[in-house]
Amino acid sequence: RKMASHLRHKKALTGLRACSHFFVPNLLRPFSSRFSLSTAISGLNKVKIRLLASAALLLLSAAADALDFEGKGRELVGEIMANPGAFLFDIQQDAEATAPLVPGKKFGIQTALLPAILPAGYVNLSLKARVHPEGRLSPGLPQLDVIGGYWDMAWAQLAASQAQDYVSGADFRGWYAGLMASASVSPRVRLFGGCKHSRLTARLDLKKPQELFGAAINSFDTVYEDDFLIAGLEHPTAVNKWWTMQVNYGVRNKSIAAKVSWYGKNFELGLNIYPEGVLVIHPIWNFHVNF
Repeated sequence: RKMASHLRHKKALTGLRACSHFFVPNLLRPFSSRFSLSTAISGLNKVKIRLLASAALLLLSAAADALDFEGKGRELVGEIMANPGAFLFDIQQDAEATAPLVPGKKFGIQTALLPAILPAGYVNLSLKARVHPEGRLSPGLPQLDVIGGYWDMAWAQLAASQAQDYVSGADFRGWYAGLMASASVSPRVRLFGGCKHSRLTARLDLKKPQELFGAAINSFDTVYEDDFLIAGLEHPTAVNKWWTMQVNYGVRNKSIAAKVSWYGKNFELGLNIYPEGVLVIHPIWNFHVNF
């Protein structure tokens, strides 16, 4: 009996061992492949990406709250309405062509694209005419150019006609005229200077005050003008390519502005800087033809 019992226990153990050798590896194989090292690393990378994305969203949300776009918009509208003529006058100066004609050209036409037409809606045209070429009558006499231009905010009149329930009328326009002198001090440097008079009229008639970003917009009727002294230099960098720097000083309002621009045969790209303006830096983009 003892021998038979021992044999039965031995057979049972042998069967359990066989089952364990067959079933355990097959049961663990899917789990071992699923949780391989590469899979674990990939999973960790996904977790990191999600954490980084969440952190970025939180930072953007915090930045948006800190910037307070509505508050900035209210402040900007308030500053514009405090002196609308000065703000519109800066945009007029963006559209003015105050650099001298390039050597060898007699006439020039310019229209300002940014920010005059877009987004301000200033339909504008500037003209230049050479009166005296440099050194023709006598060596050392500078080139003399007559400059001038006109603009009209056609979009304001169109908007007023489409919003007659709120607007009684709108009229925004301006002009400028001046004289520029330029002389070469070296083959690669030309100095220029001159004067101009600029004038702007702006009128907005509202049937009742409106609000933008929580700031009140009221009717206004203003005239803004100034006499400017201009000084600058021009430097050619290649064929039909120049860059210029200039400073404008407003005698009446005692204001100062600066301009840096790069221009070629047909386009000008630059920055106007108004230290006392509502918007200090104005990017500009102009189209011109000289002949």
